[in-house]
Amino acid sequence: MRGVLGLQIAANGIGLAVVIAYLQFLAPLPVRQDDNLSPIVLGIYLAVMVLVALPTNVLLLRRAVRWVRETQPPTRDQRRLLYRLPTLETLSALVTWVGGAVLFVALNPDQGRLGLSITIAGVVTCTMLYLLLEGHFRPVFALALKHDDLPEGRRDVLPRLMLAWLLGSGTPLLALGLSPVSDAGSFDPDRLPWVAAFGLLAGGAVMMVAATSVARPLNRVRYALRKVEQGELDVELPVDDLGELGRLAEGVNELVGGLREREELRDLFGRQVGTPHLAELAAAGGFDAGGERREVTVLFVDLQGYTAYSERQRPEAVVAMLNRFFRVVVAVVNREGGWVNKFEGDAALCVFGAPQDQPDHAARALRAAVGLRRQLSMTPGVLPAGVGVASGEALAGFVGTPERFEYTVIGDCVNVASRLCEQAKNQRSGVLVSHDSVRLAEPIDESTGEWVSAGRVRIRGRSERIPTFTMPMSRFRRG
Repeated sequence: MRGVLGLQIAANGIGLAVVIAYLQFLAPLPVRQDDNLSPIVLGIYLAVMVLVALPTNVLLLRRAVRWVRETQPPTRDQRRLLYRLPTLETLSALVTWVGGAVLFVALNPDQGRLGLSITIAGVVTCTMLYLLLEGHFRPVFALALKHDDLPEGRRDVLPRLMLAWLLGSGTPLLALGLSPVSDAGSFDPDRLPWVAAFGLLAGGAVMMVAATSVARPLNRVRYALRKVEQGELDVELPVDDLGELGRLAEGVNELVGGLREREELRDLFGRQVGTPHLAELAAAGGFDAGGERREVTVLFVDLQGYTAYSERQRPEAVVAMLNRFFRVVVAVVNREGGWVNKFEGDAALCVFGAPQDQPDHAARALRAAVGLRRQLSMTPGVLPAGVGVASGEALAGFVGTPERFEYTVIGDCVNVASRLCEQAKNQRSGVLVSHDSVRLAEPIDESTGEWVSAGRVRIRGRSERIPTFTMPMSRFRRG
């Protein structure tokens, strides 16, 4: 409220000072000894207008922004009054200027030229006041527009610039054109430079205010788009303009909101499928590719005694235990560069070598198997688990329909890893690895660990036994 009153006093004071300077130095009034009434009447008029306009403006302002102090959303009437407030606050000043010009001419009938000059000065002053008030109310407009849509069909940029041109260029030209007529044949060409200088300064001031009111929101938009280009999606522009500039800011916010939502969905999908690479592959149309043959290593991990445990415990306790178990699985597998393809009840299927190429996929899987047994044994409240690892050729790609699909690997090595996981629960180490995985991981080094033969085991669904390896308990305890 103090800002509004300050702008009104400053704008009207500058306009009044210009008129006084004009009358004092450029076009002094002829001194009339019998005219003692005009200054008194004009003084009384100004005092009355101030006493009437000031309380009226304060009352309108209080009614329009009361909801801000009450920290409540504005009502429909309050929003409507707020949007009209710059016009209403300026209108009282315009009425004062025009009324003063009319009263001046009525007291001085032979000074029509000065009455016209006062009117033009008042119009220029009120235009500048309107533009300043509109900028001053922008923060309150932004608060109100959080609870309201932008007014339909409102245009501000073109009227604002055209008004600035009219008052900055059109009004001085109009004053020059009417000077001979208003002077009633006493036009003095020597005043042309002064009128031109006044038009230049006043027009420049009005145009500067109008251009600033347009350039400032555009600079905010440009700065926001630059941040978006750099990957910062926490940008939100204040919608504080009722016209095209407000719709531009609103459009930028909707654009950034859409990008932010897309990134959140991408991140969520990446976590759902286990790796962000799959989210990019799916977005690029990977579903239609039909998959590709890859040599991969599959790690299958399954809890031991889960059925009996879930019968004895409350569902909340079972879920808590599963979350601790899967947290270890995800951490270990991610550390070795693999990805958890899916959770299956109390088991997890992990893949190395797809969808990214990993020439050392077998060595990664073996390190993950050792790390899993080690981390699970140190995690309290988690059941023992069996780990099976197998390598071979598989088809890696999306399966399902366009409405519902998932990325997975299909091949004999997946079945072998699952069967070895079942057999691993009978091993002291809890780990069984196929011969192919150990062969592909050669040469075995300190990071891969020591592996000893566990003999040939029969795999359900196969007629022949397959050679397997396991982790020696001595090595497991040293780790």
